[in-house]
Amino acid sequence: MRDVIIVGGGPGGSTAAWRLALAGVRVLVLDGIRFPRVKLCAGWVTRRVWAELGLDPASYPLTVQPFSRATLELDGAALETAWDRSVSFGIVRREFDHFLLERARGAGAEVIDGARVSRVEHHAGRFVVETPQGDFAAPVLIGAGGHYCPVARAFGKIPERETLVVTQESETRIGRVQLSAIAPRPGIPELFAEPDLRGYGWYFSKGDFLNVGIGALDDGRGLHRRTEAFVERLVASGRLPHRLELEPFRGHAYSLRAGAPRRVAGAGFFLVGDAAGLARDVSGEGIAPAVTSGNLAAAHALQRLGGRGEEELASDYRAAIDARFGRSEPGFAACLTELLPRRWVLFFGALICRNPWLRRRLVFEGAFGMG
Repeated sequence: MRDVIIVGGGPGGSTAAWRLALAGVRVLVLDGIRFPRVKLCAGWVTRRVWAELGLDPASYPLTVQPFSRATLELDGAALETAWDRSVSFGIVRREFDHFLLERARGAGAEVIDGARVSRVEHHAGRFVVETPQGDFAAPVLIGAGGHYCPVARAFGKIPERETLVVTQESETRIGRVQLSAIAPRPGIPELFAEPDLRGYGWYFSKGDFLNVGIGALDDGRGLHRRTEAFVERLVASGRLPHRLELEPFRGHAYSLRAGAPRRVAGAGFFLVGDAAGLARDVSGEGIAPAVTSGNLAAAHALQRLGGRGEEELASDYRAAIDARFGRSEPGFAACLTELLPRRWVLFFGALICRNPWLRRRLVFEGAFGMG
């Protein structure tokens, strides 16, 4: 028996575990992969996220790339947005996630990685989590295992139709010297709008690493074609010399906050991050929602351990998620996109991207949380 079991050791799970361990809770983190592990992500962390983590980026000991500019390329034109201070920080998820998980372990959390959850059950007021390493039980369960989290599959009432983003990414250690020679804007994220505006690619050098990827609202069948076209685009621009060997592209999927909601909480359980379907609309950014919901889940778990009723607490958690991320339903822009002819959608989307004020407020600060 533990007080709380957390399934998933990414930023959401490790943040919740750290908070709970600091409060003296017997918390166990289970993850199916051994850390440090490769995690697909463009990898930038805003100032707000650092604050929620209780960390200062200046003292973070691993790869961190502050930036105060970003570009969005549309129809061959690179449109730059600049701020008067660093608005976000590039990190390498393999390093970042391991650092946060070890911090939770250092605070007193028990961590078992390489323990893939095979089954989750709830009976007699407790959750039983089955793994090859043994079965574990607790009265409170937090699901932080990403889009395919077993806790979400067991209790999240996942709708048949979700708004899914599919991505393919590659992150390669190249070295600062070589990157400075090939990257037009070293240390500055470059975004490339897809011609149909249903996704975007990115090219981001940070420290010794180059992260290249593309994500789109797609059923997956067109993603390979999109990736090939994007790589050809980077090669033609000189950003990817023919001699440069990248790590193999890997793919994953996750659901956006808009659309049909998952059941993010119930009797004794809470979902966080991608397990709760909290990725930001338009950008698909997921680190901030994971960390924020991880803190919320930890706070609600403490209340449950303190004796507060399960149903009341679940309702409060759902309300807190809605208050922080908005209700899980298509907003005005999404509804307008469905109603307007496609050519109008492309026209207004391009207009937003080209206007400096709208691009800054709606794209980089709104969709990506910068600023």
